[in-house]
Amino acid sequence: MHTFRCLLLLCTALPLFSQNTVPTNPAQVLFDMGTKDEAAGRLERAKLILKTLASTYDTDPLAAKAREELGAIYMFMEAQAEVGSGKTQAAYDSFRTLMRIYRDSPLAKLADETSKTLGIPPDPRR
Repeated sequence: MHTFRCLLLLCTALPLFSQNTVPTNPAQVLFDMGTKDEAAGRLERAKLILKTLASTYDTDPLAAKAREELGAIYMFMEAQAEVGSGKTQAAYDSFRTLMRIYRDSPLAKLADETSKTLGIPPDPRR
C-alpha cells in the first residue's frame, strides 16, 4: 500500500515539474536557439540551426520564419563583406534594406547600429 501511495503522489506531482521544462516542440527549440545565436552575432551557428529547422520540419510554421531569418543572415553577411572590401555606401544600403525587409529580425537592430558607424548620412530621398 505504501508503494501505491508513493506512485500516486509521484504521478500527481509530475505535471508540476513539467511546467518549467523546455518546450516540447523541437522546431520551437531550434528556432529559439537560432535566433538567440543570431542576436549574439554567432551567424554561422545560427545559419546551421535555422537550416536544420527549415529542412527537417518543413511543414511547421516556424520553418517559414527560419527561412526569413536565413535571408536576414545572408543579407547581413553580405553587408559585412561590403564593409570589409571598402564598399561602405553599398554596405550602408544593404544594412538599410535589411532593416526594412526584416524589421522583426534580431539582426535589424545590429544592422542599424552598424550602419550608423559607417558615417554615411542617410539619403533624404529614401
